[in-house]
Amino acid sequence: AAVMLWRARGGEDSYRETPISVPRPAALGSGAAIGLLSGLTGTGGGIFLSPLLLFAGWAGPRGAAGLAAPFILLNSVAGLAGVHWGQRSLPSELPLYAAAVLAGGWLGTTLGLQFLRGRWLLVALSVVLCVAGGKLLLVR
Repeated sequence: AAVMLWRARGGEDSYRETPISVPRPAALGSGAAIGLLSGLTGTGGGIFLSPLLLFAGWAGPRGAAGLAAPFILLNSVAGLAGVHWGQRSLPSELPLYAAAVLAGGWLGTTLGLQFLRGRWLLVALSVVLCVAGGKLLLVR
């Protein structure tokens, strides 16, 4: 988060926005490691994926934000499948959670398209990383 805030001073140009070819073994290994880490910590995989994409130069801020969404969706579906398989039921609050996810996705997309450009997108990603880091450190 601190590195992203530091680079935000230079704007979005401090990260590559041009897509590059990612080696398949690196992508598969990273995806498996992130999936395992997010499952062990109970944290969404996008929190780990976005910084990896940025720091490895595999995507810029907008690309990282866009790529994290389907990754998070697949991670969430896998998590729900695991809960259903282990407990033979899903939480009764699931429809409420789904509505909150849709509302948050709509709000985030609106903010991202209309307001969060360049350095502000990096600042937003940094804030999200700080919140996730705080959750990992403070919640038992």
